[in-house]
Amino acid sequence: MAFSWTDEQEAIFACKEIRLRVRAFAGASKTTSLVEYTKRHSRRRFLYLSYNRSIADEATGKFPRNVDCFSTHQVAYKAVAAKYKHKLGENLRPSDVKRVLNLDDWNLVRAAIGTVTNFLNSTIEVIHEDHLPQLNGRPVSQMSPSFVDAVFQCSQELWNRMLDPDDLDIPMLHDGYLKLYFLSKPDLSLKYDAVLADEAQDLNGITLGLAKSQSCQVILVGDTHQQLYSFRGSDNALSDPDLDTAVDLYLTKSFRFGPAVATIANILLSYKGETNKVVGAGYPTKVKAVLDSDAVRPALLHRTVMGVIMSALELTSKNKKIFWVGKIDSYKISDIEDLYWLSEGNTSKIKSKRLLKEFKNWDDYVSIAEASKDRDMARAIKIVTSYDHLDEALAQIRKLTVKDERSADVILSTAHRSKGLEFDYVSLEEDFPDPLDPEMSESSRDDEINLLYVAATRAKICLAVNSIIIGMMRDYERRRKISIQMAGN
Repeated sequence: MAFSWTDEQEAIFACKEIRLRVRAFAGASKTTSLVEYTKRHSRRRFLYLSYNRSIADEATGKFPRNVDCFSTHQVAYKAVAAKYKHKLGENLRPSDVKRVLNLDDWNLVRAAIGTVTNFLNSTIEVIHEDHLPQLNGRPVSQMSPSFVDAVFQCSQELWNRMLDPDDLDIPMLHDGYLKLYFLSKPDLSLKYDAVLADEAQDLNGITLGLAKSQSCQVILVGDTHQQLYSFRGSDNALSDPDLDTAVDLYLTKSFRFGPAVATIANILLSYKGETNKVVGAGYPTKVKAVLDSDAVRPALLHRTVMGVIMSALELTSKNKKIFWVGKIDSYKISDIEDLYWLSEGNTSKIKSKRLLKEFKNWDDYVSIAEASKDRDMARAIKIVTSYDHLDEALAQIRKLTVKDERSADVILSTAHRSKGLEFDYVSLEEDFPDPLDPEMSESSRDDEINLLYVAATRAKICLAVNSIIIGMMRDYERRRKISIQMAGN
């Protein structure tokens, strides 16, 4: 039987508008559609932009030769970041900032870091009052003038020291050199006829601003409901008012899963007011409360890194081989090992010299974690204090970790890391917060629904839902019956 493109896909292939937004539900073949688009326009030169390198590397093997595939950070690095390669860093650690700027106020430390983070992700060229974050539930802009002045002063000093190649105390962040690239006002039309911005719902302000500033064709593709990085300053390009003149097209038919998973997806999205429906056009995926014991290589998806590690500890006690999505070291196992030895007072076994430099002992680490309200530190403390002989358990985890997914008994991942992937069998674990919690803010609720939607739509053969989704299904059915009764009256 010959393969045929859907009417939705054909409409995309035929579109020549200078600004095009493609809204694609999970599993709706958005990348396949983009590949076909570039094949049908083989005489044009395309730049495919993704929000991380792994997606760009994977795309390179799919797209034809008239397409260059890079992450936005790769493009920026090539242009402006070479002189900072010796001082690149992932983030600004509160303890580092406190020490380097010689501060004694943790609130000031957190406010300065938040301000710089917002500045790096925005298109405003200087540190501005719009970059001031919230602190302890209160806008910094509403605090005392002296405190606000101190925040601006510290933020500017952090940015200046980040820009100094000789200052090794403050790293140049990846978002920092991306900001520098944006400020250089690059003209991508000099080399490309069109820019394809994938996962457009997760573009940060800088990347979105970069795309909007181009004179060549820009095609933005993504799923509003898969926005997972709003806490990192991502902006949803699919709802940006500056792009309201763009042509909007849709990909609603998912070829990954069948009607049952589509029903779960539609229930989740109904809580966000979505009126378009996900269509399950793939394998008739089953939905259960628990996966069958003979499920092959089930993927256990957690909300938290701690949840993943807890599952790993349980699985290794059963001698199960584990494949970690994103590799084991990205789950901070080495950091946990070092912290365990710190808690035991056995500093000779600690591998991280930085840990020994920053903290006198375990009590010092705990007190700084509490004072700074550092979430990563708090999670690490919980793991270290929850298990006896943690060193032996972690050694067993490493022993049972496999590099080839096909040789694993179980796949472990956070829901965030599962994005863009698919598995035959998926189990949603119990560390997700409840979006129906009346105490949860609307923005947090939408973020958590997005995460559940992403996790649930990874399944191809069978999905095991957790108690959170079961509760939402019951609430949805209750509301549906009430709506029918009211319509009948």
